[in-house]
Amino acid sequence: MSTITYQKLCKNHLHDEVLDKFNRYQKVSRCWRKQNDEWVLIDHPYIEDWDLEKKRNIVSELVNCVNNNGVVYGAIIDNTLIGFSCISADFFGKNNEYLELLMMQVSTEYRNKGIGKQLFKLIADSARQLGAKKIYISAHSSEESQAFYRAVGSVDAVEINQVIARNEPFDCQMEYVL
Repeated sequence: MSTITYQKLCKNHLHDEVLDKFNRYQKVSRCWRKQNDEWVLIDHPYIEDWDLEKKRNIVSELVNCVNNNGVVYGAIIDNTLIGFSCISADFFGKNNEYLELLMMQVSTEYRNKGIGKQLFKLIADSARQLGAKKIYISAHSSEESQAFYRAVGSVDAVEINQVIARNEPFDCQMEYVL
């Protein structure tokens, strides 16, 4: 594998075609669901795969994040973006201590190589520098996504952001203490 470069991305990096080669494919077999106030793993097979329109929408969201003082990090190989993480700069919570992890993605062929962990570390460092005490994560409920967030030290959110939870009712609401 070629050398991976990690860098903070600005608007210049986030042109419309930046994700054209990005492979957001995931074959999901099982997901976590809350039943009777307990998390249970259920069979829920489906495939998540971004088309070009979805990729362009994601680029717009990343640009919007940067425009609103959020932080975006990218993992790059041979001038190709193979992973990214994005955190909002808008504080919330009863003590105004949370920042939201808006996105965290690694192209399918580069998963399980430590890239996601490094992107998460970089975004956590940025959240700390912005003054956050916790990162709020509305995490995909797939077995694999949950395993990743637990492996980096995330836990069930102590304080649930109801707006975020309503927008993604099947996501697991988590936090990472900085």
